[in-house]
Amino acid sequence: MLICCLAIILTTIGMREIEFSADELTSALLDLSEHEQVCLLDSSGVSHLGSHLLIAGIRPLETYEIASGDAAKTLEFLDAKISNPNLAFIFSISYDFGLKLENIAPRPKEFASFNEPDIFLAAFDCLIIHDYETGKTHLTGNEGRFTEIEKTLVNRLKTVSLIQNQQNENAVVTSNFTRENYLQTIGKIQECIRRGETYQTNFTQQFRARLPENLTAQRIFRRLRKSHPAPFAAFLKRAVDFVVSISPERFFKVNGSGISTSPIKGTRARGATAEKDLDLKNELLTSEKDLAENTMIVDLLRNDLGRICEFGSVEVEKLCDLETHPTLHHLVSTIKGGLRENVGFSDIIKAVFPCGSITGAPKISTMRIIDELETTNRGLSMGAIGYYVPSPKSQVPSPKSQVSSFQSSAFSDLGLGTWDLGLDLSVAIRTMVIKNNEAVFNVGGGIVIDSVPEDEYAESLLKAQALFDAINADWRG
Repeated sequence: MLICCLAIILTTIGMREIEFSADELTSALLDLSEHEQVCLLDSSGVSHLGSHLLIAGIRPLETYEIASGDAAKTLEFLDAKISNPNLAFIFSISYDFGLKLENIAPRPKEFASFNEPDIFLAAFDCLIIHDYETGKTHLTGNEGRFTEIEKTLVNRLKTVSLIQNQQNENAVVTSNFTRENYLQTIGKIQECIRRGETYQTNFTQQFRARLPENLTAQRIFRRLRKSHPAPFAAFLKRAVDFVVSISPERFFKVNGSGISTSPIKGTRARGATAEKDLDLKNELLTSEKDLAENTMIVDLLRNDLGRICEFGSVEVEKLCDLETHPTLHHLVSTIKGGLRENVGFSDIIKAVFPCGSITGAPKISTMRIIDELETTNRGLSMGAIGYYVPSPKSQVPSPKSQVSSFQSSAFSDLGLGTWDLGLDLSVAIRTMVIKNNEAVFNVGGGIVIDSVPEDEYAESLLKAQALFDAINADWRG
């Protein structure tokens, strides 16, 4: 299935500063999204791994929602699309697309989930970019659309609802696992570990929430952005649904000829006092179990990057660094490498998708275990959300088109000036899809041989807490 909308591409390029703060821009875009397609990627003012921008597009020239049984043809299509140097792209990739890449036939599931496209792709000839470091907002790309877009944003800002923070009724939440079944399934995973089929399995439960009529995707994103700012937050209005994400995890970034990935493994709650918070930080930093989990995934991702990087270029830049968020602490590592010549977008996806931090190790056999034990499709949860902006320093060639890394681009100022954006994806954790007043999202964690099932269950709820708070969750599991 392929849904497509097309418009004429204009090629006059430039950049214009507009007078919008990040909050004003977000409010205008969310208001506009009630009527039109909007794609918003927001670092939320959280400086992490170089994240310092808000990147948005409205009125895309082309949009696609692809669901195909042929993963190779899907990637070939994507390669052809992103070879256009005058378009920028914002997209999502379903976790279940990874099963197709690895030729894993999913088993029938007990619980139905939303129909998630393998790929959602929106193409823009003009982007709206706010830089949190400078406090400035610019339009860039096709300057023939600057006046139209600026006027639209100004008008929308005037109509933003003044009751956007009103209280709502509780959202009734259910899970595809009872507590008892979740604990039993962890025991099954540990049996798989004893048999040598996996070393670590990322196991998730899926929550489904019936939302009150006035609790819209826009209001949920506003709440999360205020209470739980994240460096890789996203809000997407797609054809029939919305995506709201507060992901703290970068999947990978390609900049020039380099690629880096930053997996998260290891979690603790924030402490109620400064002293308790410090204790929990130290507990995480010295936990043999959490350090081992993180190191396993680092090894997996070193291997994945080795499939597309120059021999000897893959290295661990940071190992098990502590990262703090409003409700929890994480351990984060960073691995980087130099891409081989003429490695294209599809080559990268085939090598690294889905991210090892949300599969476990070894990847393919563990994905089969996940498919066997999880009782519903993951959909977008645990997949990826990102952007690609071509520039002379960052163009990713497709194997067929062999786009020159020095070809001119409608977004060339982004490569030569303040920003060099390239290709950047987050892991779609803490991510919900909202459709017809229902929201679905997955949370979980890495199961290893010495995991305590009750602790793992509690950790999954901890990771859900920010989303629960944003929807006033009535959760009685």
